[in-house]
Amino acid sequence: MQVVLDALNYIASLGPTVMMPIIILVIGIIFRQKLSTVIRSALLVGIGFAGVNITVNFFISTVGPAIQQMVKVLNLRTDIMDVGWPARAAATWSFPMAAVVVLVVLGVNILMLTLKWTKCVMVDFWSYNHFIFSAALVWYATKSPVLAIIAAVITAIITFILADWTAPLAEKYFGLPGVSFPTSNSVNWAPIAWIMEKIYDKIPGFRNLKADPEYIQEKFGIVGEPMIMGFVFGAIVALLGRQSMAQVLTVAMSTSAAMLIIPKMMQILMEGLVPFADGIRDMLNTKFSGSNFTIGIDAALTVANPAAISVGILMVPTTILIAAILPGNRLLPLPDLAYQAMWLAAWPVAFSKGNIVRGYITTVIITIMMLLIATSMADIHTQLALAGGFTLPEGLSLISTEDAGTHLLSWILWKISSIF
Repeated sequence: MQVVLDALNYIASLGPTVMMPIIILVIGIIFRQKLSTVIRSALLVGIGFAGVNITVNFFISTVGPAIQQMVKVLNLRTDIMDVGWPARAAATWSFPMAAVVVLVVLGVNILMLTLKWTKCVMVDFWSYNHFIFSAALVWYATKSPVLAIIAAVITAIITFILADWTAPLAEKYFGLPGVSFPTSNSVNWAPIAWIMEKIYDKIPGFRNLKADPEYIQEKFGIVGEPMIMGFVFGAIVALLGRQSMAQVLTVAMSTSAAMLIIPKMMQILMEGLVPFADGIRDMLNTKFSGSNFTIGIDAALTVANPAAISVGILMVPTTILIAAILPGNRLLPLPDLAYQAMWLAAWPVAFSKGNIVRGYITTVIITIMMLLIATSMADIHTQLALAGGFTLPEGLSLISTEDAGTHLLSWILWKISSIF
């Protein structure tokens, strides 16, 4: 089992730009897809991820100093340090039962597919760390390997079911046919986004408000174009950080570029992914008639959507302000702020059909919950990180991450196990 874990860790350490092409190549060969199609799909997916990462990292590198300065201007201080999602993921993969969890969840997925309890073929092996995270939290709370495995299985089952439920929306709104998103730290928030839409539909006046990117562009002309909106949003973030005019323009331009380039990079990625997903799905559906399988991949693909990017950028200063005034919050989110803001916005804007106002309000609600969850996890998150080899910075006794706070289902299972 250690060999399996080491192999998964090595592949995951390469990052999605290399990891996803390897996964596509291996799975394509296993399922006897045409080699030329598989190679082309693998390379295009890798190129697409590279383009997205380059653009997002460029955006974060320019907006980061503005955020840091905004925190300084507001004189924000907290006693829990946000160490970023890589630290949480690395600590999770270091959990001693990680290999066991991977094999058990893989077996659960195969069993559910066989019994037709799910249509999701989970090929995103990196995201198995989410199921491991549930197991690790419960193990540290109970020291019971059995309960830890049960927690991972429950997380996987619910996540696969939610991936099935949201797959039609992913196809319709994100333009991703034959694909589903069994990424628990994303899809676990979909029911809340759905509930909020039901509430909005009952509010007179508000329920008729149109605010999707297409309508905004039609209504406001060039001012409503994504690149113009990005420029304005970026400038606002920099101005809140009291940046110089040169820095304001730099942040504004990088944000404008992100709004325009990320969706174009996703078009390249999808040019490679769709033929691969269609080929695997068609083969499985032929072999298992009437199953209508979907290929389960990382929900990072949902980030590259104009409405999600718009809401995400609005959430950058909003999240800082929420963190400053929210009673009970002790986490100052910084390392993953820009990325997580877009990540949390994905399902709210999808269920609202791209309505930026609705999506923004729902994302604010989810962000409040995320911060409180991340704060409550600080003690156990610190234990997990220390066990995984993380060294606490001098003067700090607690760490957590925004990413940990997005694992709603893992938190619920941990709380239940802590009580019983």
